[in-house]
Amino acid sequence: MHYKTLSQRGFPSLVVLPAQTCTRDRIDNLSYLKQSPHYFERLRGGPGMRSTVIVFFVLFVLASTIGSAPLTAQESPQRDPRALSLVAQSLAAMGGVVPSDSVASGRIELVAGSTTDSGRIRILTRGVDQTAEQIQTSEASRTIAYSRRQAAEQEGATRKGYSLELAVSSQSAAFPLTLLAAALNNPETAFYYLDVETVEGVAAHRIRFWNSFASKPRFQYLAAFTVTDLWIDAASGLPVKLSYERRAAFGAEGAIPVDVYYSGYRNVGGVLYPFLIKKSFNGTPWATIAIENVVLNQGLTDADFPVESEGGGL
Repeated sequence: MHYKTLSQRGFPSLVVLPAQTCTRDRIDNLSYLKQSPHYFERLRGGPGMRSTVIVFFVLFVLASTIGSAPLTAQESPQRDPRALSLVAQSLAAMGGVVPSDSVASGRIELVAGSTTDSGRIRILTRGVDQTAEQIQTSEASRTIAYSRRQAAEQEGATRKGYSLELAVSSQSAAFPLTLLAAALNNPETAFYYLDVETVEGVAAHRIRFWNSFASKPRFQYLAAFTVTDLWIDAASGLPVKLSYERRAAFGAEGAIPVDVYYSGYRNVGGVLYPFLIKKSFNGTPWATIAIENVVLNQGLTDADFPVESEGGGL
């Protein structure tokens, strides 16, 4: 079967560019800028700002710490007690125990401008650090695999390894239990409580988290690529929205804002899985995923998550 490339079917295309070196001198030169969690919104909202190198040096400063100097290997990331408590409660609401692996299957509908397509999707997870999304439609086939901070994309028989900058935002967000467990169990994840906001008609706590790479100075520039906002339903404790950006490198490479909405949670083997998942790119609806079946503890192995990375592992 001849497949069109998924960029032709509306899948976001990211061109990998060489990362620029983020030195301590460059960071210190930006210390006068306002270090506030709300500064991310101003950066994201300003016209043309995403395309400038300075923005991402600023993002690095902000993502490394909020309200203090950038993290060093000897410092601990900020872990807001209120944010930590809410994330822990959310994990408990979803069942509290991460299955050894999971396989979800269902239907997917894709929208690209005036064109729509539909097909099947399989979402695989193993532990808290391996995921894969396999999409098959009448005209396209793509798999994105993530394994321990490395990731690769496969279209047909062609597999392409992701840069480290892109890989760190490539873990599937479809099963929020495993995603949040990974963040909470990583002592280098920083958490910050923002506010209560209305999402999909419900009051939700907004929390920001990111991997500080506090013990890995060589990789601390990646912190800006892991900034994630989470909205937790104030009544049920379940995640209702997740937002982050995907970018292949520093510099002029454009960022793609991603929003993921969760609903229709069902109990599967003692854990809650969202059976309706909606994704938007750049604020435009892109995919609607209707989960039909979820099975746990199927004995998945590393072979189910094949990855290559241009920058090597962390």
